[in-house]
Amino acid sequence: MNLSRLVAVASGLVAVAAAGIAFHALAAPAPSPFGSAESGVAFAVENGCLTWLREGGRVEDYVGRRARTMQEAGKPVQKIYGGGRVTVREDESSGCYVRAERGEGAKLRDTVINTLASAGMRTEAFADYAPHLKGRDWSFVQESHCFRMYGKVYVALISSSANRTRTPLQVTILPDTDGTAAKRGLCLS
Repeated sequence: MNLSRLVAVASGLVAVAAAGIAFHALAAPAPSPFGSAESGVAFAVENGCLTWLREGGRVEDYVGRRARTMQEAGKPVQKIYGGGRVTVREDESSGCYVRAERGEGAKLRDTVINTLASAGMRTEAFADYAPHLKGRDWSFVQESHCFRMYGKVYVALISSSANRTRTPLQVTILPDTDGTAAKRGLCLS
């Protein structure tokens, strides 16, 4: 085989390999940058909940390339790709729900508060339900925070746990339609 023919064959093989890689890149889901539960929760809160609450539509519209749609209790949820087993979905009360099945509850709670802050939402805490919970071992905490977004007040109920028998983090963010925060003089401006 002469050198020019060998170069032509090699070039053809390189082109076929490049086309195969390009096709695989188009067919494969987007790679996940969410190696930790914290990064998955931050994405779910910012891109899933906050964007959906501002813009409307479906949560899936905002997290679709980084999640897959599944059914839980007959309702669609978005499972964020990554190590935290993070789920985000629309809540029945016009809100948004996020759950992380892995990670440290206290760090995940801080991630939610920090994500809201980095999105320009100043939160004000107004309720801590831990003393009223069964067991009272302080390994599980529920707290409420309010914040303003585009002139509306929202409430974030954050449940975090250090106890491995509970889900490390659950968050529900919903409009404060009954004025719970305002009644306490919070999140007024």
